[in-house]
Amino acid sequence: ASMGGTMIEVERKFAPPDLVQLARRVEELGGKRVSEASFTDVYFDTPDCALTRRDIWLRRRDDEWELKLPVEADAKRSGGERTVFREVEGAAAVNEALRDLLPVSSACEDLCVIDDTLRDAALAPFADFATTRSKFALGGCSIDADTASFGHAVMEIEVLCADASGVEAAEAEIARVADLVGAKPLTSALGGKLETYIRRHAPAVLQALVEEGILSRK
Repeated sequence: ASMGGTMIEVERKFAPPDLVQLARRVEELGGKRVSEASFTDVYFDTPDCALTRRDIWLRRRDDEWELKLPVEADAKRSGGERTVFREVEGAAAVNEALRDLLPVSSACEDLCVIDDTLRDAALAPFADFATTRSKFALGGCSIDADTASFGHAVMEIEVLCADASGVEAAEAEIARVADLVGAKPLTSALGGKLETYIRRHAPAVLQALVEEGILSRK
């Protein structure tokens, strides 16, 4: 996604792969291993879950801020397996979006920085975990094989597109690449990293998401 801009991220989650087999398969198909990286994600919300109740996700990944906003036509997810979000990246752009989304005092007007907004809106962390990621590129997709610090593993295949008109083609490309690498669907017991963390460690957020129909009770 472009720095400070917005892109639409189309993503599907799959069962964790055998990394050696995945690497070999991607290479056979003309793709490549892009990187190995570790990072820490911290997710924030207000005490009454004002963001997550609207399926809005505020994240700080290491030092980078990101806000994921649902794309209207895709407001309810298919059990968290497939998601379409508009991404806002960079502290300044995220701060501006948050001040439109949340009731905050305008005392500092245009001089507000994101730390002011966190304080004004009583935004505090509800999830905090590290991830080790192996990233591959194949076709028009990036493939991320993730293992989180709390023991959860998942594979994500995603395409970034400039606007909503590209979502259908992005989904078709994800399905094609998933088929090529033999991706297995997530079992109902598995969700993405954040969903699994919430189910295990953030009962108040889980309750809010269930009330809004964003997550099932399971």
